[in-house]
Amino acid sequence: MKIFDLKDNQVIISPEVLSIKVFKDIWDGDKTKEKINAYNSFKYIYHICDFNSPYNNYSFEKRKKAVIEEVIGNNGFEENEIIKQACQVYSSLSVTPIERLFNEAKEKIHQMADYLNNNEIDENTLPTVLKIIDSTSKIVGQYKTLEQAVKNEKETSSSRIKGDKKVDANFNE
Repeated sequence: MKIFDLKDNQVIISPEVLSIKVFKDIWDGDKTKEKINAYNSFKYIYHICDFNSPYNNYSFEKRKKAVIEEVIGNNGFEENEIIKQACQVYSSLSVTPIERLFNEAKEKIHQMADYLNNNEIDENTLPTVLKIIDSTSKIVGQYKTLEQAVKNEKETSSSRIKGDKKVDANFNE
């Protein structure tokens, strides 16, 4: 199921999403007519959790910071408990086992790159550095294969929101 989609830099919500409690709670928690806070929360969830987000190549921590700064804007937005729950629900509904494996592998690659970047070479770190460098071509090949498998899986199972429907305050009335 496609939960959110991105079109013209706006998050489009699949109408059935608001039948899921945590997303409905975010929607109903924003009492404003424009639902800016709800849409910002949905943008955050999309960019943090979705494979197709342009921020998907960032490490998880860098992604969180970049999405808040570059997508939401520095307007005091913070990831609260309900947004964390929504991210978990989003992931459980949309992340396949292959994608989960890919995401874990990607985080480990970020950790290896951070290790290489943050450690001086000395007699203690040299064996680890050499081992990482030696395994890089194998890791890159496996990473690309896994990434392509996720892309293929997403292409075959994606269903876009028909007609770019817009969810409004009268959705459940």
